[in-house]
Amino acid sequence: MPLAAPTLSGACSQPQANPRTRTLAAASHHRSKRSSRVAATAQQQQQDEGSLITRFPDAFRALPLVAGAAGIAGVVANRVSSGIAPVVSAGSSQSRADVLVIVMSAVLVLTGLQWLSLKPKEPPQVELEGQEVSHRAPGLPKALAAELQWVWDSLRSATRARTMVLFYKGRCLVQEGVAPAGQAAGAASPGPICQKAMQSGTGNYLANLVLFPGRLEFAGYLPPNCQAALIQPVGKDGVLVVGSDTQRGFSRLDQAWVSSVADKLEVALERLGPGSGFKQQQ
Repeated sequence: MPLAAPTLSGACSQPQANPRTRTLAAASHHRSKRSSRVAATAQQQQQDEGSLITRFPDAFRALPLVAGAAGIAGVVANRVSSGIAPVVSAGSSQSRADVLVIVMSAVLVLTGLQWLSLKPKEPPQVELEGQEVSHRAPGLPKALAAELQWVWDSLRSATRARTMVLFYKGRCLVQEGVAPAGQAAGAASPGPICQKAMQSGTGNYLANLVLFPGRLEFAGYLPPNCQAALIQPVGKDGVLVVGSDTQRGFSRLDQAWVSSVADKLEVALERLGPGSGFKQQQ
């Protein structure tokens, strides 16, 4: 509650700002600016790197082949037009230069042929095994519950996320999407990987979860055939785990956006103190 200044002779009291409110507002503003810079940087890098190469992949793969063929054709044309004898002589500097150009051009031709034959294959999208769940911890404030619902709806529609779990102070606040069959929703707890992310403040992206040795940590709340997992810390006490049905399902822009969402959630979760209506787990 705001503090009231003492009054004289029934004069109206002037409210003072709560120091905790000012601290949270300043922290929120700082995190919002930092998140905006991270998202903008990631988006700019993705646009710069993928603008032309993504639109014309076959043309870029054929560039070494074209350059190598042009080099060999240039050597032949130079020999014909200059009247140099077609026999290669070790004592001639021109012959040595032509041999070097032909070797380099042959390497380019072979590289171009290899690039054209090896095209990256899009990872398949699998059907996650399990059951659909929608769990909220009892006693969550309505405003926070609505914000968490917005986070899940946004992740599901804008990315390849198919499951989401939010842990805060060792408690599962939210579990959405596909969960393992037979597991009680909201009963999971964060494992060593999640604990390390909270302690270090650095996220972890497991692009191919199927081949990751520590995937058993997520067996209690992620589907058994979950293809990728993004672990994003939410302050020092929370962690957000997002799973995908596709290997490498989260781009760098997706990761930057999830980081921004985690910063926003951190400010909202800091308000879960006494008087908020939410019972903290002891």
